[in-house]
Amino acid sequence: MGSPGRLDFRRPPGAISSFLRAIFDRRPAELEPGASARRIDGRILRLRWRRGLLERFRQVCGYPGSGSLPLTFPHVLAAGMHARMLLQPEFPVRLPGLVHVWHDIRQQRPLEAGEDLSLESWIEGHHPVAAGAEFCLHTTVLTGGRVVWEERTGFLSRAKARGDGRGSPPREVRMTDPRRVSEWTAVPGVGRRYARASGDYNPIHLANAAARSFGFPAAIVHGMWTLSRAVAELQKVQARPATGVYVRFKRPVFIPANLALIAGSPCEEGIPFKVSDPDGRTVFIEGWWQG
Repeated sequence: MGSPGRLDFRRPPGAISSFLRAIFDRRPAELEPGASARRIDGRILRLRWRRGLLERFRQVCGYPGSGSLPLTFPHVLAAGMHARMLLQPEFPVRLPGLVHVWHDIRQQRPLEAGEDLSLESWIEGHHPVAAGAEFCLHTTVLTGGRVVWEERTGFLSRAKARGDGRGSPPREVRMTDPRRVSEWTAVPGVGRRYARASGDYNPIHLANAAARSFGFPAAIVHGMWTLSRAVAELQKVQARPATGVYVRFKRPVFIPANLALIAGSPCEEGIPFKVSDPDGRTVFIEGWWQG
């Protein structure tokens, strides 16, 4: 299993047991003075997945079938290990209540479904921001010792007392010549479908009653589903596979919801885009797509 501060797995672990453990998590909800995250490492020796999982992921996210893995699929394979890492005593705040605020993925080349791949993750320290403490979870996929895919995931632990705003400001997404390129609906049941394709059974995504118990008016779409669907739709429009994406999650999407994908002209960072309500007034995620 590994040593203190390090977790080793022969294959991707499931996430359901971690979500059950998280229900009884008694660590503080916000970072205490002087505390930080001690380094935690995780490693999966061989990336393998259950029969049918990849196809379910493609279908629920709208990715076309091909021999290559969807850009966001390695995150699904790492999710169970990520949850176990964040449940370790070295991590200073409880898992329930952490807010997924931004996501950054880059890959060196398309990954093939039959490749011999391994995965490594680590987290250490925190970044003070106005709303609390931000943590960055790093993940890499390797083959033959070389990194071929990498991801950074930003989580926020909110604080009741607002900080002084130190830290890097959010990257501003500017868009010229915006145009609507796609529309879709987050239908009832999409949370359960994505959970079966990703292993993310956080109850706030599965049922209205569970979401209300956490203070939300209705079940919330998985942020990674919204991101994955946007990546897949832009991949179709651009007629080439995605090689990277950066997004900030602005606000939750409550189920059901009609969504619109707006994209602008290419810039240095890539193709700017946002997912919003149909009239464009409420933005849920925004960022850049690279391909």
